[in-house]
Amino acid sequence: MKNLLTASLALLSLGLFSCQKEVTDIFNNSGSSSGSQLVKIISKSGSDSSAMSFGYNSSKKLTDLNSFSVTGGTTSSFSMRAVRNAQGIIQKVIIKSDQYKQYGLDSVITAVTYQAGHYSTEVTTIDLGGISAADSVSLSYDAGGKVIKEESFFVALGSADTMSKTEYTYNGNNISTMNTYSYDASTSSYTLVDTYTYDQYDDKQSPMYFGNDAFVFGSPLFNSYNNPLKSSQTVLGATQTYTVTYTYNSGNKPATAISTIQPGNTTATGTYYYQ
Repeated sequence: MKNLLTASLALLSLGLFSCQKEVTDIFNNSGSSSGSQLVKIISKSGSDSSAMSFGYNSSKKLTDLNSFSVTGGTTSSFSMRAVRNAQGIIQKVIIKSDQYKQYGLDSVITAVTYQAGHYSTEVTTIDLGGISAADSVSLSYDAGGKVIKEESFFVALGSADTMSKTEYTYNGNNISTMNTYSYDASTSSYTLVDTYTYDQYDDKQSPMYFGNDAFVFGSPLFNSYNNPLKSSQTVLGATQTYTVTYTYNSGNKPATAISTIQPGNTTATGTYYYQ
């Protein structure tokens, strides 16, 4: 279930934001063009618009991620709230999404396991008409502590079925590629279905840099230290490319962004708010 949100948030990594708070206030221009922490991004492309807001605890760690979008006249929203222990480690995430209404649910909870200095598993449990099922994700790391693989499993009736995996490569402190594979149980093999490539970043620190907490929030690009300038997505042989141009505020943080998408030469504009 959590992976549905992960797929939506992955679009953030491609340029501007296909990305709940309250519908009445999510588009309010709260915050300012400067400040220490990002609180909102509002983006527009033609008649479509979207907003993503961020909330933090007293230690300035991310606790809330809220999204609302209007696309082709259709609205969608979701929110994620992380519960941290006294050391700041995420223990669980409470997720609300329009997608859960079909199951008669208001929210689901992801339990997070932290071992040997790393987040190791995320298990999202849902009750489907008296049958308990779970979406389980395991994380693998390289020697430097970077996440290099996420594996997804569907657990029901005492059986764990492999669903997919995503593999990550890095260029310095930034994600370079994300390759997602679906698993075919009949052949016990993986098939590449999605490739995200990040060719260029700027030299400014991203206001959405949250370290490995990014993976718990289903937002891998939040693990990249800089802001993406050029990227692409290839799905089943079809590729879209994204080129982003930023303006920066006095603190060298993005103030505005324009993303150009090819083919089609369409654009999306984004405005960042801080406090």
